[in-house]
Amino acid sequence: MAYIDTFKRRNVTSFTFLGYDFKVRTLKNFKGELYRKCMPGASNAAMRKITETIKKWRIHRSTGESLLDFASRYNAIVRGWSGYYGKFWSRNFNYRLWSAMQSRLLKWMQSKYRLSNRKAQ
Repeated sequence: MAYIDTFKRRNVTSFTFLGYDFKVRTLKNFKGELYRKCMPGASNAAMRKITETIKKWRIHRSTGESLLDFASRYNAIVRGWSGYYGKFWSRNFNYRLWSAMQSRLLKWMQSKYRLSNRKAQ
């Protein structure tokens, strides 16, 4: 059994198991008070793999496809990630997953509709 330090000390111990990082996280209870608890969340290595997988899909190169085509193709995969990694620390994981997907979809939209990063005049 691994020891997780729950007090305000500098040496916070964490460990990774099955793609989750178990470490001390700051949470709010129903009264709005902050407390610390050892909680699992998606590990940085797992998030790196997910981001690399999204990049390998090369969504931004498929300018002939519509958004519905992407949704039907990748919906099951993204739902699987969200169901597995979002089980415990879902708000953080869903934000990280959405930011990875959003950057790829923005590149696809810029390529498909020939948009640039310029500001409107």
